[in-house]
Amino acid sequence: MLEQIFQSIFPLEMNFPIIFGMFMIMGVVGGLVATRVQWLPTISGFMLVGLLMGPQGINLITDDVIVQASHLVQISLGLILYKLGCSLHPEHVIKHPKIILVSISESLVTFSAVFLLLTLFGFSTIVSVLVAAIGISSSPAVLVHVASEMRAKGEVTENTKILVALNNLISFIVFSSALPFALYSSEATWSDILGIPFYRMIGGFAIGTVVAFAVTRLSRFLRPKTFHYVFPLMLGGIMLTLGLNSAFQMSFLFSCLVFGIMVRWFEKETHPITATDFGYAEDIFYIILFVTAGASLHVNEMVEAGWIAILFPFVRCAAKYLVLAGSARALDYNFKQASATGMLLMPMAGLAIGLLQTTNSLMPYIGAQVAILIFAAVAVLETIGPPIAKYAFRLSGEVDGGAVKALVVIPDDPAASSSEGTTPPMPHAASKNPD
Repeated sequence: MLEQIFQSIFPLEMNFPIIFGMFMIMGVVGGLVATRVQWLPTISGFMLVGLLMGPQGINLITDDVIVQASHLVQISLGLILYKLGCSLHPEHVIKHPKIILVSISESLVTFSAVFLLLTLFGFSTIVSVLVAAIGISSSPAVLVHVASEMRAKGEVTENTKILVALNNLISFIVFSSALPFALYSSEATWSDILGIPFYRMIGGFAIGTVVAFAVTRLSRFLRPKTFHYVFPLMLGGIMLTLGLNSAFQMSFLFSCLVFGIMVRWFEKETHPITATDFGYAEDIFYIILFVTAGASLHVNEMVEAGWIAILFPFVRCAAKYLVLAGSARALDYNFKQASATGMLLMPMAGLAIGLLQTTNSLMPYIGAQVAILIFAAVAVLETIGPPIAKYAFRLSGEVDGGAVKALVVIPDDPAASSSEGTTPPMPHAASKNPD
């Protein structure tokens, strides 16, 4: 009997609890190592551990493990994009048109620079357009996590979140607009050429909007004593958005961003659920995301791509930086603030990988060419991006140390605030600024 048990155990299969626990513990080890290097953010430690343990290293995190972790990665990206969307209130953006003009200008220059570079290197027009459209996007995960780690608060931090959200929206729109031409070049039917981009964009927007409306309506029943339910409510909304997009084969990345924007729009001032800090629970999602990202880095893709692997991310970053540095007056920034904003737009990952997967699923031949460029750029930008982001926040002057994370921020009880003197107010959970 014992012999049969051992025969059934070995070779050991990686089940879900083992994968989750391994990612958590190894991620913490990487984060602790990174804290000993002043210029290195913790997400670089997460990625380094993933790279060492992944297929490019000792292969403890195999390709099969990465595939099994994909659902956790999607949830992590969904949460990050939701938080980023929460920073993009439509009314605020409309009242500050300069930030829209800066974002459009930066996106146009980035697209044009990448397109010209790729055509110069002999890539086809459609591949150049798709890669340039993807190149507009910026990584919300790096921005949000490093901002949280550095306790960065201020105009630069908040406006950069808006710019990154707009970057991803513009990237998705340009990519979706180019998709019909790519499908036409791959000899797809007219119903697919016209229907697929429209279906994915409108469907993703609809799902994000409907789920946001549902959760914000439900949140109005929360009171200070039950406000701790806001985290499972938002997480449930994100997972429902992910699941519906998967079931209907739409873009969950775009939809989760829309979900965050619409939650911010639909919420009432008396129930500011988007102001909630999910605290230490967020670290779980960041560890999963960046350990997986490190394990998924394609170092060999950089070697195969050659000089373009260096030139593409360099030209993309230079375009973003130069436009933002030149927009100091438009944003009422000094040069350091404008430079910091340009640096914070440099990392690229989440949406880029999502749009690449769309390309691969619809047009495998074109997707193979796009994949070489995108994987090479992600390998470069996800390696150098976090340290650059950490330096940029210091340059902006908005680093605020000594804050304490809270699980949730409980709003004041109107009934308690209106009563005088007899009963002490309900204590709040520790907020990010306890002072």
